[in-house]
Amino acid sequence: MPGERAWRKMLKKEQRKRRRQKYARENEKQQEEDPEYQQWLKQQMELEEFQRLADERVQQDEEIEWLRREALAQRQFRVDAAQLRQQEMEAERLRVRQSEELAALQHEQHRRQEERDRLATEAAAEFDAMMQRMQEYMDNAEQHTPPSELRRVVETHPEERLCEFFTRTNCCRFGQACTFNHRRPMLSKIILIRHFFIHPLLQVADTRTEYAKSDEHLELTDHDLRVDYDEFFKDVVGELEKFGKIVNFRAVRNTLPHLRGNVFVEYAQERFALRAFVNLQSRYYASRRLNVEFSNLNAWRGAICGT
Repeated sequence: MPGERAWRKMLKKEQRKRRRQKYARENEKQQEEDPEYQQWLKQQMELEEFQRLADERVQQDEEIEWLRREALAQRQFRVDAAQLRQQEMEAERLRVRQSEELAALQHEQHRRQEERDRLATEAAAEFDAMMQRMQEYMDNAEQHTPPSELRRVVETHPEERLCEFFTRTNCCRFGQACTFNHRRPMLSKIILIRHFFIHPLLQVADTRTEYAKSDEHLELTDHDLRVDYDEFFKDVVGELEKFGKIVNFRAVRNTLPHLRGNVFVEYAQERFALRAFVNLQSRYYASRRLNVEFSNLNAWRGAICGT
C-alpha cells in the first residue's frame, strides 16, 4: 500500500540518520582518546587563538591609524579654519582701510575743491575790486597817485634769479615753462601787445617742411614790409590815441616766434596806459584776440632787437 511504503521509507531514513550519528559519536570518542588527535586539536585551538589575536591586533592598528588620520584631519580643519578666519580678518581690515582711505581722499578732494572755490571767489572779488580801483583811478583826474594795489609786481618764481632775456625784452622763448623768474608790473606807462603786427616776411622761421617749396615771401620785399607797416601804424595809432597821448610806438621786426610782431606802446601817463589796457581786453584785430599786458622796459635799444 502507498502509505506503508512511505512509512517504511521514512523509517529507513531515520535508521540511517541514527547510524550516522552513532558512527560520529564513536569516531569522536575514538579521536578524543587518540593522543595525536588531541595534539592536533590543541594546535588548531592555538592557531585559532593566534589568528584571533592577530585579527584583534590588526583591528587595533586600523583603529589607531583611523584615529591618527582623524586627529590629523581635525587639526588640518582647525588650521584651515584659522587661516580662513585670518584671511577674512585681513580682508575686512583691508576693506576698512580702503574705506578709510577713500573717505580721507574724498574729504581731501572736497577740502581742496572748497579751497579752490574759496581762492577763485577771493580772486574774483580781488579782480573786481582791482577793476573798480582802476576805473576810479581812470575816472578821477585829480588822483595823481595810482592805488597801492597797482604798484605790485607779479613774479613767476620769486625764489629764482631773474630771467635776463625777459627782463631785457619782456619776452622769453620758454614762456611760462621758464625756470627763471619773470617779473611783470601791475601798472606801467608801457603796454605790450604780443604779435600785434603780422606780416609774411616775419613768418620765414616758421615755415614747415610741407610748405618748403612755397615762395610767397620771396615775392615780397622790405619796401612791401614798410608799406604794410605804415598802413598798420596809421590804422592802430588812431585807435590807441583815444586812450591818451602816445610817446613811443615800437614794433619788433623779428622772425623768432616769441618776438615776432610784438608792439610796445608808451603813453605819457600811467593813467592813459591803464585806460588802454582795460579797453583793449577782449578786443580783436585782424580776426585775432589781442594779448595785452604791462611792460617795465628799461631801455629801448636792448629791448627792440630787429625793429
